[in-house]
Formats: sequence, C-alpha cells, structure tokens
Amino acid sequence: MLSVLLRQCRVPRSTPTSGRLLSTSASNILDEHLLHRSPVHTEFFQASLPHLKVPDLNASVEKYLNSQRPLLTDEQFSATTSICQEFLKQDGPELQRLLLDYDKSNSDGNYVSDFWFDMYLRDRRSLVLNHTPFLAFSAATEQPDPLDRLTNMVYSSARYQLTYANRVLKPEVYFLDPKLSEEKFYQRMKMLSRIPGHSRLAWAAAYLHKAFPLDMSQYPNLMASTRLPQTGRDSLRRYPDSRHIVLMRGGRFYSFDIIEPDGLSVVPASTIRARLSECLADSRPAAEFPVGVLTSADRDVWTKERQKLAHASKTNSASLEAIDSALFLVCLDESQQTSDSALCHTFLHSGDGANRWWDKSLCLMAILPVGEFAVSFEHSWGDGVAVSRYFNEVFNDSNRRPGLSSGQSESLAADPVSVRRLEFDLDDSLKASIATCREQLSARTADLDLDFWQFDGFGKSSAKRAGLSPDSVSQTAIQLAYYWLSGGATAPTYESCSTAAFQRGRTETIRSATSATKEFCRLAGGSEPAPTNQLLAALKAASDAHSTLTKDAAMGKGWDRHLFALRCMSERRAGGAVPRLFTDPAYRKINEIVLSTSTLSMPAVKIGGFAPVSPAGLGVGYAIEDSSMGCVATAYKSSGRSSAEFMRCYQRACLLLADVIGKALDAKK
Repeated sequence: MLSVLLRQCRVPRSTPTSGRLLSTSASNILDEHLLHRSPVHTEFFQASLPHLKVPDLNASVEKYLNSQRPLLTDEQFSATTSICQEFLKQDGPELQRLLLDYDKSNSDGNYVSDFWFDMYLRDRRSLVLNHTPFLAFSAATEQPDPLDRLTNMVYSSARYQLTYANRVLKPEVYFLDPKLSEEKFYQRMKMLSRIPGHSRLAWAAAYLHKAFPLDMSQYPNLMASTRLPQTGRDSLRRYPDSRHIVLMRGGRFYSFDIIEPDGLSVVPASTIRARLSECLADSRPAAEFPVGVLTSADRDVWTKERQKLAHASKTNSASLEAIDSALFLVCLDESQQTSDSALCHTFLHSGDGANRWWDKSLCLMAILPVGEFAVSFEHSWGDGVAVSRYFNEVFNDSNRRPGLSSGQSESLAADPVSVRRLEFDLDDSLKASIATCREQLSARTADLDLDFWQFDGFGKSSAKRAGLSPDSVSQTAIQLAYYWLSGGATAPTYESCSTAAFQRGRTETIRSATSATKEFCRLAGGSEPAPTNQLLAALKAASDAHSTLTKDAAMGKGWDRHLFALRCMSERRAGGAVPRLFTDPAYRKINEIVLSTSTLSMPAVKIGGFAPVSPAGLGVGYAIEDSSMGCVATAYKSSGRSSAEFMRCYQRACLLLADVIGKALDAKK
C-alpha cells in the first residue's frame, strides 16, 4: 500500500498558507496566547500528501450498478445495465481520457475538487437549511455562568487563530496506533524537517508510524473569510489581516477586536467579557428591519439586494466590509426554552433568520440565559474536518485553560469606546425586500419538522464485541427505520465520508442502502422477524458490505465523485452532448437523496443536525457512543414526511438491533 500511495504523491505548485495576520515569528508570541506550539509547522505534510487518483472506469460503473440494485426492479435494473454497457463502449472511454488529461494538468488539486467547489458556488438556492449545518457543544460544568463560558469560547477562538496564522497549530493527523506517543512522533518529524527535501518524505515517514496526515487546504477559509453573492456563481474571499469579530443580537450588529493591534496577543478575556456585556446592555429594541435576513434569499436575489445596500450609503459599505472581514460571527439569541428540539431549531435556522448572517464562513451561536452553545458554518468552503478540529480545540481549551477564571468577571471595568455599532441606512425598497425575505424564510422554517432521540444502554462497545462495525449498525438502524416508515421500500441514501487523506480531498459518498441491508430489513421488518441467528448473519453481511464501501470511499474509490466529474467533463467537451447514463431516470433517482446521513460522534458534541437535501427527503445526523446511540431527524411537513414518525421507527429499530446483538453476546458467554 505504501508504494501505491507514494506513487500518488505530488508536490503542488504552492501549499496553502495560513494568512498574514502578522509578519513576525511565532517565537515572539507568549504561550498563553496560543493553543499549543507544534514542533513542526502546520503545513508540514501538505506537499507530500497522496494525490487523489481518477478511479478505474469499469470499477466505478460496476459499483454504481451495485448501488442501483436494491433500488430498482428487475426490469429497471436490466435497462440501466444496458445503458451502462453502452457508456463503457461509447462515451465513457473518451470522457475518462479527458478527465485523466485534466487531472494531469491540475497539480494544485485533484480531478474533482474544482468541480465540487463550483457546484456549491453555482447553487442559487438559499443557504439556509441547504448549506448551513450545526454542531452544539457539550456542557461544561466548571463554567456555570453562560457569559463566562461564551467569553472563554471567544478567547479560545482567538488563540486558535493566532496558533494557525503563525503556523504552529499541529498538523491534522489521524493516529492509528494507540500506543504511539504523539510527542515522540512530532519530535521525530522535527528531526526529519532538518533533512533537505523533507517535504517529499514527510507523509511516508508518518505512514511508517501508522500515522496518517490529513489535508488542511480548507483551513484558511475557516476564519476571516466569507461567501460573497454574485450573479450566476458566488465567490469566497479571505481577510488575512482581520483582528475583530462581529456580534449579532436582535438583528443588530456590533464589532470589536479580540486580537491586539500588535497581532501577537489575544485581548484579555476580562476585556472580551466587558465588550460582550456592553452589547447585551444595549437597550434598543430588536431591529424592525434586520438586514441579515437578506442573506437568506435566493443567491441572485441577494446579489442584487446587496448591490443596492452597498450603493445606498458609505455607512452601509463600511458595515458590510466589517461583517465580511470579521474573524467569525457571534450570534446571541435569548430564549428560555431548553428542549433539545427547540435548541436544534434555533441553531439550525433561528426561526425568521433575523439574527444571522448566513454568508459568514463560521458562526458561534449562544442562547442566553440557558447557556447553550453551537457552531454553524457555510458549507461551500469546506467540510467537517476543519470545523471539527476548531470545535474540539475550542471546547478543550476553553474548559482546560479558560482565559477568564471563576469570579473574575465581578470586578470588570467598563470599556465604552471599544465596541463599534454597525449601522445600515435603509430606503423603502430595501425595507420591503427585508420584509419579503423574512416572511419567506419564516414559511420555510415553519415547514421543517425536527425530532431528537437518544437510546442509552447500547452502543459502540456492544457492536464491536459482536464483531460489527458501529457505523454500519447505525446505518442499518436508519435503513430499517425507513423500511418500516415507507411500508417496505429502500431509498437512495447518502453517507458522507472524508477523503482528507488526499491533497484537497473533500468527501466521497458511502451508498449505505445495499442489497445486504435490504435483505436484513426483509428478515427483520416483517410482522414476525426471522430467528436471531438469521438476523445476526444478515446483520454481519450488511456490516461487511458497509465496511467495504467505507474503505473504498475513504481511499477515493467510490463511484459518486467519479461519475460526477465525468458528467462535468461531458458538459465541457466540444458538442456538449450528455451521455444517456446521466439522463437515465435511474441515475436521476439515485441522486435525489431521500436519506441524507452523517455521523456526529465526538465527545465535545452534544447534538448536531442539518435539513434534508431534497424536498421529500430526511436529514439524519446520528451518533453512536460506547453505550448510547441517537439521532436528530429532519423532514419537510409539506412533503408528507414526519420526523416524529421516522423517529418512532428508528427507536424500534435500535431496540431490535440491541436485542439481536445482546443475544449474540450472551451466547458467547
């Protein structure tokens, strides 16, 4: 395997840079202002990461047909098979050659990365519910005061930015060997850094330690960046010199610095708290016409409205620039509701969108006074790898090294001149547009059904002891729940899998609805389930099939991105004729995702979720821990779907799986 991956390594023309927040060496920064100080620079492995190869055409088509098999009738499958055979004989080889040529000329990326960015940025739909997932933080019992905890999260976020911008954030590495000392590993990598040409050897050296460096090309867009609306295709813009954040409360905007002018230190946590308190002390009512609602509109509509807004006055232009260039957004919502469902609704869409700016790459959300916190992000710039790294770092740092100690807030001095209010001049046309967008978003969010459930007493530990993949058990529970919900159907299913092991890797799809899961559902889903031994055998087969798909996806050998890129090439080639494969009703159907799923298993995550990706679909954010499993399910009421009905079926599926696996473990005793 090592020799294969080494052949995939390329040195790109340039590696991603952390920005230029400051030009001095990180050695001038005191440790108290950093998360940590990596022995090797942040992009140490980036240039040596393997290149994501174009998969074999025949293999991708075969895998595509395997994914179609449980979704189609015999007649439909026969027709789709014939279309695939035609594709392999006619258009497929030419498109594969064009894609290979394109890949060879694209040394800075891979065969699909630019197409994938383009897909997101050309999407004209509203960002809200379509491209803005959330992750909520677990509780921190040592910080009872919600404003203290928010202060420490902001303070740790500033530490994160200084650490990353100065290239001393530890590289993102997945350690396969639990016995490997992380400290010893990095010291060995530091020794390697003294060898000429080490940039080509770094990944291979890590691999020999059973450590797998991951792509960090998305990290520059995490902070100090934004999505900008433009006609036809949006763009991403970075502001590497940014030192401030923007806070929203009641649809109003405030800005203040969290990094000192010298760029070498974080503003004291006590000062950050005073500035947060000043924003909270603003006695003005909520904005009658909250400008942030405009960012929820169709992208071309928002493009026109933003142009009108910017041209209306210099005040507006300055406020837009301050929001765009902020390190990140802090959204303060005020509510007494504490139910998991209510929290999820607030974090996912905030109701009428009055207190959000959806274009911002990263948003830290806080619900006061109940003290719930979450992160939301705009999806075009990146995926879970960069966000989860930030999420975990901030969670751990704010709990273990809080900038604001208990009781320190009692003697804070006022800080009246540091908080800048960002104002907007609105004419009647802009006010009317805001009212319309607010009404439209309220209608959309009111249509969203959401439910949450957690099952205790069964989880990852039991699955592993039974020789099953925990993720496959979760996915099988989702498949069985849908089987019962739909009266015996199998649906197109999307499970996201990171391809960050490769340069500029983003995601590949695990098609979790397989012939094996369909057979398990048939055996388990009737009025009288099959005997336990048959169910266990079917569950093991489903687990094995899912594990194979997961390995293929993680190694960039799935079929989804490959066929997507081939379709993009067909649209670019002379003549622009689209092969029948891509107009086949079966191809359209399998890409109309009914079950959109993603795992959210991290100790720092309390709950997380996202909306369905298709109008008639379900969004299922799930987690499986050592002794528990659960999920957040969303659906659109107008589609006739019910998240509550799905959740009842999911509960039933979890209980059945727990029973089957429990009996298997008892039999081993």
